[in-house]
Amino acid sequence: MYEYTEQQESVRHTVRAFVRKEVAPGAAARDASGQFDYQLCKRVAEVGVTGMLFPEEVGGSNMDLLTYCLALEEIARVDLALSWTTFVSLAVAQSVITMGTPEQRVLWTERVVKPVIRGEATTGAGITEPDAGSDNAGIKTRAVLDGEEWVINGSKIFITNAGLENCLGVLVLCRTESEGLGFDTIFVPTGTPGYKIAPPLKKMGLRSSDTRQIYFEDCRVPRINRLGGAGEGLDRIVSGFFVGRIIIASTALGLAEECLALASEYAKQRVAFKRPIAKFQYVQGMLTDMALNVELGRLIRDKAARLHAQGKPFIKEAAMAKWFITETAKQAADHAVQIFGGMGFMDDCPVSRYYRDIRAATIGEGTTEIQRYVVAREMGLLG
Repeated sequence: MYEYTEQQESVRHTVRAFVRKEVAPGAAARDASGQFDYQLCKRVAEVGVTGMLFPEEVGGSNMDLLTYCLALEEIARVDLALSWTTFVSLAVAQSVITMGTPEQRVLWTERVVKPVIRGEATTGAGITEPDAGSDNAGIKTRAVLDGEEWVINGSKIFITNAGLENCLGVLVLCRTESEGLGFDTIFVPTGTPGYKIAPPLKKMGLRSSDTRQIYFEDCRVPRINRLGGAGEGLDRIVSGFFVGRIIIASTALGLAEECLALASEYAKQRVAFKRPIAKFQYVQGMLTDMALNVELGRLIRDKAARLHAQGKPFIKEAAMAKWFITETAKQAADHAVQIFGGMGFMDDCPVSRYYRDIRAATIGEGTTEIQRYVVAREMGLLG
């Protein structure tokens, strides 16, 4: 129906069967406890999800972005937190492959990339600061070169994975020039003196995904830990956002699909006024809105991912996908809670978790307002 290849359909069905059997049963318990399941992380790797975007020589399967999105979409249908933890960890490991020098790839492939692909380890990305979210140019964390070492001072917030026991380190966006917009991305291994990790932040959703504030106080790392060319850090991070928006949109799409499925089934079974509530027009209206938006979201997500695979411009489409799908997924979760009624407000009902979890999707990886700005810019409306 959506012109997926035989391989893509196979991946989709394999991951779906896996998540229904092994991810879904413990999702509510992980949310309630706020605990990350390290063994489940390994199982996601064994199914092949973590290696999809990596070349075969490092243990990957060298698949395209859309195939990876289909896999994460299935995970997000039952556990959005796990899909985000997986995405962030892989994004940083992939930076070693795409941004690293030959020397760095040799140094970190065994230490970082392969353990992440095997599901034995995670990584984090330190970009957002207490006073700099969408405004990346306002970042204050600074790295100064002292001989053969970078000395880092500053703080980051809302950092995914940093506090996990198997987190190998964080890729930190730092200001590296005293004037202007010189930025670099520097990998800071966990345990480095001067790198401090705060207790987990208390969140309304995504509770089993680790989120922390981190600090750097005269934190020293070797000069080779800078990834990419001098001063290219911000440009590379922004470029990564474009791909990340397609991926986040895919996870939101999975959640919206599950809300539609659960609410539709419940509406057919729940009887009020002597008939199933699915027969009432107001309920039908919510369900049909959800169905339409899932279809539209899939089309724009697929287009953005295919443009990326073809090496064509995709910035506008990525922003549209992230904007449209996350907002309509938020609406889908709201409709699902409404259809379930009082039960939808209970923690025992999955849609209550989806309602809490999806709220972060319209903020992370660029807010909806930023996506609107990007689309306007790409349309040439900013002058």
